[in-house]
Parts: sequence; C-alpha cells; structure tokens
Amino acid sequence: MGPKDERYQQFVDFLVSFIGELNDLSAGGAAVLVEGQRDSRALSELGYEGKILTKTSLSSTRAEASLRGFRSVVILTDMDREGQRLAAKYMVLFQTMRISASLSQRRRLRSASGGTFLHIENLSRFIPEVPEMRAMTTKMRV
Repeated sequence: MGPKDERYQQFVDFLVSFIGELNDLSAGGAAVLVEGQRDSRALSELGYEGKILTKTSLSSTRAEASLRGFRSVVILTDMDREGQRLAAKYMVLFQTMRISASLSQRRRLRSASGGTFLHIENLSRFIPEVPEMRAMTTKMRV
C-alpha cells in the first residue's frame, strides 16, 4: 500500500468514525444541516440515521418549525466559498434562536480530507469502500 492508498484508507476510516459520531450527536438531540438534497442523500447512504435539515427547510417561514425539538445543529455546508458564507449565516441564525450550533465537525471533515473535496454530496463515492456502509445502504433500499 503506497502513501496515497494509505491516506485514502485513513480518510475512509475517519469517515466511518465521523458518521458514528454524527449518529451519536443525533441520539442526543442534534440535527445536521446540509445545503441540498444530494448532500442529504449522501449522508444517509453513508449511514447517518438522524434528522437532516437543508437550507430549503430553513427558509424564513419554516426555520422555527424545522428546528423545534432539537438541542443543537451540526453545520455541514460545503467546503467552498458559498458553503462558508452559509455556515456563517446559519451560525448567526441559530445564535439568535438560542440553538447551539457546531462547525467543529465541518472543520474536522475538511482537515481529514486534506481539502481534496469541496462538496458533501461527493462523500457518497466512499460507500463502496466500506463494508459497513454498503450493508447499511442495502438495508435502506429494501
């Protein structure tokens, strides 16, 4: 296994742990915020089982209803400039609504990938690499 293969496997291992962490946070009352439906689908296919919010579900008329019952929100917007802008915007929104929000998972994901991908939806390409994720995805389709 070369250095590139080793880094790839390290990221896959990180991703398995990361999805487990998101599921634990969800069990404690957290939701995950992503930008769109493809991002949402990618997280679900990777094994995330909790509530996923999209920017559409947080439109000004729906935000309060969408967030009802959640103690915190993990912000996982894309790693591009627009994703950074949205992350800052939602941090302010959640603060005004007195909802705890976290960007630390987003930062860790970006760091673990070495900045090689920008969009959450692209995480779905790792599904074939992880037996646990393939098994979960297969169960979801049945």
